[in-house]
Amino acid sequence: MFAITGTPGVGKTTVAKVLESRGYRVAHFNEIARHYGCVDEGNDTVEIDLDLLAELFNPDEFNFDFVEGHMSHYIADRCAVLRCRPDVLERRMRERGWDEKKILENLEAEIIDYVLVEAMEICDEVNETDTTFMSPEEVSDTVEHIFKGELNQPPGKIDWIRELGEEIERYLKL
Repeated sequence: MFAITGTPGVGKTTVAKVLESRGYRVAHFNEIARHYGCVDEGNDTVEIDLDLLAELFNPDEFNFDFVEGHMSHYIADRCAVLRCRPDVLERRMRERGWDEKKILENLEAEIIDYVLVEAMEICDEVNETDTTFMSPEEVSDTVEHIFKGELNQPPGKIDWIRELGEEIERYLKL
């Protein structure tokens, strides 16, 4: 099973739509969690019982090529972690009208490689792609090549703290 994962706002859903248009079958992590009754929705939040999902999940029940979502790496053995420069990610989230707390939480997660580290602890194969200046089609091409085994982009090349230096301090102090 192959996951398309990453911090919210990096382009997972857009890439999933492109891959679907190419004929791939794509499942959405939250829908799988709902299928198993592992979702608690309330007060503008969605909480997923990951332990219960891990216990109940049976990949043989689903016929898909990809699973998309910022926690999809929890039910996959291979994944592509999509990444995005924090300054660009912040702009995307603000354009979508996200509240300040959600923006800051997600920026911090991206800066400290939170999803990447989780994926590395869970998945057998992890690839990392910087989507910052790529079109959705280019990112989809990259994910498709990784999925087919034609491309390998191991983690470790993206380091926002090193790359953005003092700019990062603004996010960490907020």
